[in-house]
Amino acid sequence: MDLGVQVFRLSEESLRLVKRRQLLVGSIWLCLVLVMLAAAGVWAGIDLGLGLLALAALAVVATIGSLSLRNRVALNHRTWGLAIGPDVLRFVSAVAPPVEMTRFEVVRVQEAPSGLLLEATSPARVVFVPANVERVSLDGELLTAWRTPEPLNRRGPTREAALGAMAVAVLAWLGGRYLENPVLAGASALLYLGVVAWLTRIVFREPLVPPRQKAFFVLFTAAALLVLIWRFVHPILAAGTP
Repeated sequence: MDLGVQVFRLSEESLRLVKRRQLLVGSIWLCLVLVMLAAAGVWAGIDLGLGLLALAALAVVATIGSLSLRNRVALNHRTWGLAIGPDVLRFVSAVAPPVEMTRFEVVRVQEAPSGLLLEATSPARVVFVPANVERVSLDGELLTAWRTPEPLNRRGPTREAALGAMAVAVLAWLGGRYLENPVLAGASALLYLGVVAWLTRIVFREPLVPPRQKAFFVLFTAAALLVLIWRFVHPILAAGTP
């Protein structure tokens, strides 16, 4: 039966879940930054007053970033909209360009507990429909009628494998930074570089990772790599100084 155009919005529960998730992720990243700065010896090289000032500045930056992110999340929630007709879908949001695809352009519908992922070609487009939209049962019924859904095939490894790789990267970084044996330290640094390169490839192949998160991941891992490079370059420069 032709239901005409149906409009869907995100539920209020989804906003609360996203805010809690963002707070948790932001806290983890802030802790990692503080640990990396401490491990790099930044705090040991400055006096107490300057250190407290740096911590205060970091807290202000983190607070501004957190508030900006929360406002962006709220804006996305208010403006997120999905219109589904018998043969066309249109997605709109204030934080992303609008996407439109017809029923005949959709080549794949993948289903996961978190929602549906629709892929279209010519040109390539991707729309993710989360499971926490209002009237989700009708939403899923309309979309799965276009094409039989299949289990979501993520382009990267499992979450457990990714977390394991991140743990290896952290241990390799600590080894490259603190091991006194230059051979072992160099091997640890190369291991860190290899694991980070693999993780970066995974992050950039994942269509559901926002561009800002990709950019932050690159900046964070690059800063950590610069610390390792300085660990090996500094003794060479010091030895060459009369």
